[in-house]
Amino acid sequence: MSPPLDIGNALKDARRRIGMDVKEAEERTKIRAKYLRALEAEDWEVLPAPAYVRGFLRTYGALLGLDGEHLADEFRRRYEAPGAAASPASEPILQERRRTNGGRPPSRGPLIAAVAIGIVALLFLLSLLGDDEDAGDPASPAGKARQAKGDGPKHGGKGEGKKDAEPKLRPIDVELEAVAATQLCFVSGGEALIDSQVLGAGAVESFGDQKRFRLDFQSGGEVKLKAGGDSERLASDGETSYEADSEGIREIEYAGPDCP
Repeated sequence: MSPPLDIGNALKDARRRIGMDVKEAEERTKIRAKYLRALEAEDWEVLPAPAYVRGFLRTYGALLGLDGEHLADEFRRRYEAPGAAASPASEPILQERRRTNGGRPPSRGPLIAAVAIGIVALLFLLSLLGDDEDAGDPASPAGKARQAKGDGPKHGGKGEGKKDAEPKLRPIDVELEAVAATQLCFVSGGEALIDSQVLGAGAVESFGDQKRFRLDFQSGGEVKLKAGGDSERLASDGETSYEADSEGIREIEYAGPDCP
């Protein structure tokens, strides 16, 4: 069996071999320099969710002349296998690495500080909500002040004060399976999780907790898309874009060719 691929050193050696610095790589991949350095150092704590890491590896590897898909598969095998101890979500291996300094557990100071900040933020939010509720009550001081300024509730004309509420989107899980070899761009939260990569027939990609995402067919193809409770088979003869969230899957105006 071949030894595990050293992801970080493979990226660093390839970049140095072609004489490229991290700043240039940042400009060409649109991936922040601190994430590129974290990939080369295999510092998974600095990086976002695993789905983003796989997308970064595909994009960065392709720029350096490496097999980005192989790098992403190696990352998935080593750090995302079911029951593996090195998932970036739980990071037990990274926690153990922090404990190697004389066997001492990590300091709890940052955790206590984070809890304290969270409590202060919650109290501030509750105070704002309380002010809004008082302002809506004409009998309260805040409500009287708003009415004096002309900001109180308005009555009269048909349909006044009514607005269509923006639907509240819930996070959904997404599964993408290529029926045929298809070049795709998959964008969520302004980040390209699949950056103009070709998925071979039968390849499956999964992403969790997505609120809204965009899928671009860049040269036609066919995929099966599961988004929350919806499942559709999408086929295209050319450049096509789809958008999906907890409200469903819908075709939109083509958003390419740039990804994201």
